[in-house]
Amino acid sequence: MLKNSLDASALRAETISSNIANVNTSNYKAKRVEFENQLSSALNMVTTKSNHIGSSSTNQARVTTDNTTSVDANGNNVDLDVEMVNQSTNELYYSSIVSQLNGRYQMLNYVLNN
Repeated sequence: MLKNSLDASALRAETISSNIANVNTSNYKAKRVEFENQLSSALNMVTTKSNHIGSSSTNQARVTTDNTTSVDANGNNVDLDVEMVNQSTNELYYSSIVSQLNGRYQMLNYVLNN
């Protein structure tokens, strides 16, 4: 799950960067990465075999397009303020996942060396 979380965070950073780069592009629609809801659903899923969640694609991040809103008159719906907040949130999310991963490696290192 930590690997999938890191992959989702990397995809989210790439998507946010793309949104920011296209802030002035006519008719560009903002993209979002959906991961946490899918992960939550996968964790709450009742399985009949222990490897179902690991082999399932439901805990993979996917990019969606927001076609419902329009911020600018040119049809572009990228809000730079929202993208900057999303970028900051993603950085915190990434840092927390890396901290968890480092903690697991420290525990393994302690077990192996003691």
